[in-house]
Formats: sequence, C-alpha cells, structure tokens
Amino acid sequence: MALSVVRPRTVRAWALTAAVALVAVLAPQVPGWLPVSAASVDPAELRQRVLDSADRPYQGYAEINGTLQLPELPNLRDVTALLAGTTRVRTWYAAPSRWRFDVVSPIGERDVYGTPDGEFTWDYGANQLTRLVGQSPVRLPRAGDLTPPELARRILTAAAGDPVTALPARRVAGHDAAGVRLTPSDPDTTIGHVDLWADPTTGLALAVEVTARGASRPVLASQFIEVDPTPPPADVLIPRRPAGSGYTIVPAPGIADALNALGRGRPLPQLAGRELREADAAGVRGVGVYGTGLSAFVAVPVPGDVGSRVADAITKAGGTTEQPPRGEVTILSIAPLSVAVARSAYTRRWFVLAGLTNTDVLLAAASELALLPWSRR
Repeated sequence: MALSVVRPRTVRAWALTAAVALVAVLAPQVPGWLPVSAASVDPAELRQRVLDSADRPYQGYAEINGTLQLPELPNLRDVTALLAGTTRVRTWYAAPSRWRFDVVSPIGERDVYGTPDGEFTWDYGANQLTRLVGQSPVRLPRAGDLTPPELARRILTAAAGDPVTALPARRVAGHDAAGVRLTPSDPDTTIGHVDLWADPTTGLALAVEVTARGASRPVLASQFIEVDPTPPPADVLIPRRPAGSGYTIVPAPGIADALNALGRGRPLPQLAGRELREADAAGVRGVGVYGTGLSAFVAVPVPGDVGSRVADAITKAGGTTEQPPRGEVTILSIAPLSVAVARSAYTRRWFVLAGLTNTDVLLAAASELALLPWSRR
C-alpha cells in the first residue's frame, strides 16, 4: 500500500506540468499538530537531507487537501479534480524505478506502478491493466507528484538558494519531525513561504504546506496519516493481471496530448524581461519556459478552439480581459496560480501562459505574444 514517490523530475518539468495544467497547489487543511521534540537539525542541513532522500524507501497513506476553485478546463478535468478536493493515496516506494501508488476513492481505485520495465496502471472499474510505452518529456500532474516526499523535493529544487529557517518540531503520523520554512527571495513569485517537516535523520518529508503571498493559511497541505520508513514487500510492486481482465499497451500520454499544443514557430528569446530557459519544452515545438525558481512561467501555443475555450472558462471564473495593441489577453489569478490566454488579432495565434508568478508578469508576457508578427508563424 505504498504511495509512490513520483520519480524525481526537474524543476522545469514541475513548473511546466503545473502551469500548463493550469492548476497549482491545493488549498489547506490545518491539522491539529501535537507538540513534540525532534533532534535539532540545522535548516540548511535538513533541506539537503530532504533533497538527498530519493533513495529512502517507505510505505504509507497520505492525504492531499485542496479547495482551489479552478475553472473547468478542456481536456484537464482529471487534473482539476485532483487539485480541488481531498485525495487519499496509498503508496509504496522502494527506489526511483520501483514504486506504486493507489488513489483511493468511494467509487473505486486506480493504481500506478513504476517498474524497471516501464509504467503500468490498473483500473478496477474498467477491470483493465494498461502498460505505458515510452516516457513523456513532461506529463500532467497526478496524485503521486503531490505526496510529501516528492512535493518537498520538487519545491526545494525549484527554490535552490532561497533562505530557510527552523520551525518547531511536529509529530506527523506518529513520528517526530523537524521543521523548516523556505521563504522565496524572488519578489515576483506568488508563493509566500513553504513549511515542511521531515525525519531529522533520513530527510524523508512527512508533511508539506505551501502558503501564497499575503495569505494566512496554506494553499496546499500534503501529509502522511500513516507511514512506515521501511522497504515495501516486493510483491506489492508487481502489477498483476487478474484472470478475465483486459490488457492493453498505449504510448505514455503527455501535455501535448492533453492540450493539442500547436507546435508552430520558435519561442521568443525573452518574455516580460525573463530569459528563455527551455525551448520546445515537453517535446512540443514552440513551448517555452521563462525565468527561474518559483516565479518561472510557461507559454504554450494552442489551437484557436482550445485557446477560446480556456479564455471562456477563466472569464466565467472571474478573469478579466485586457486589450493590448493588436490582441486580447484574458487573465486570472487564483492564488498562488496566475493564468493568461493571449490572442493575436493580427496572426490569429493563441497562447496559454501560467505559473506561480504575479499577474503583472504574465500580462506583460501575454501582451508581447499578442504582437508577434506573421513571420513567426
């Protein structure tokens, strides 16, 4: 019953998945923590231990709680559902290439296995085992990405160099955990601070809370309810195909599949004063990741029908529309996420932009994209 720690991904991958999926971190649940004492650990040392914990085995049960009211987005309903409520996950993690997580719900269970031979999913409702062939450069977020160990490593990697301070110890899932707060130094990020608690010796993260700038409560709360820091039984990591069940082999899906990204042109070398950090990200021509750290954002070219549907969705969710020269920008902030849709009236091109950055940055970037000349098609 192990929640799989999603295999460690690069910072840009996390920024892109979260941003393109137009979802950010979930809203909070403030648990009643018991006062405890844990071994005193220098905050910088604890951060490094968390970053180095990818080889630490464990098995447990975690809850991810969120109340972020995201608009219904085309082709992304599973992602918005994941990030707009309570998700319960059982996880087993032996190594980066051997893990499993099960998403448990009242209507069934969906299991995902990571093996040296690739990934498998088991759908109880469909009574089908599916093998995923290949690996998407960047895929949509899933429950395993938001378990405490994986989420903590992603954030600390993204915010490398930002200051950390000690927090009082907490008892999490029956374990004494040392605490650390990371406060982003980038003034353009919408993240105010990230609090996490981890085993002081192994660095295994047990709870993570992400709070938006100016907010008093977390916008994401992920914590173990039960956890056993021992290797899971080998048999639970082997995907099984019961008699009479279906079996299929499919290519691993990615963001490009979900958004039907329109791979035309090349990303601009700079947007809103941010340098292009990665071109053709997610394996899609034209997708660019800009900036660094927690204020990085992504710009994705999309077909007109997708762009107009996203613009309509965020308008209904309270977004506003600006009229830069030769274009239109629809923008929405649901702290800590900012999302914008840019339409060029001249070239009729559409772009979706998103990130954990303030709306001024995205509005400037979207306005620049709306001015792209025809020659960049």
